[in-house]
Amino acid sequence: MDELFEKIKKLIADKLEVEEGKITLDASFRQDLGADSLDTYELVYAIEEEMGISIPDEKANEFETVRDAYEYIKSQQK
Repeated sequence: MDELFEKIKKLIADKLEVEEGKITLDASFRQDLGADSLDTYELVYAIEEEMGISIPDEKANEFETVRDAYEYIKSQQK
């Protein structure tokens, strides 16, 4: 995997307190990683801080899987 995915994986592992091994692109934040709405809010905030991007709330609400977040973050990087 690439450097961006590794960064995202570390943030998810830290914020959701899950093992990095459980985090795949197809993992669902809620079903596979056990995140609730507060967890996902904190995760989005951490991603914004770490990556230097802004994620609109309506976009963040569309993040069902790690891939959804990854694709959006990748599209925002220059």
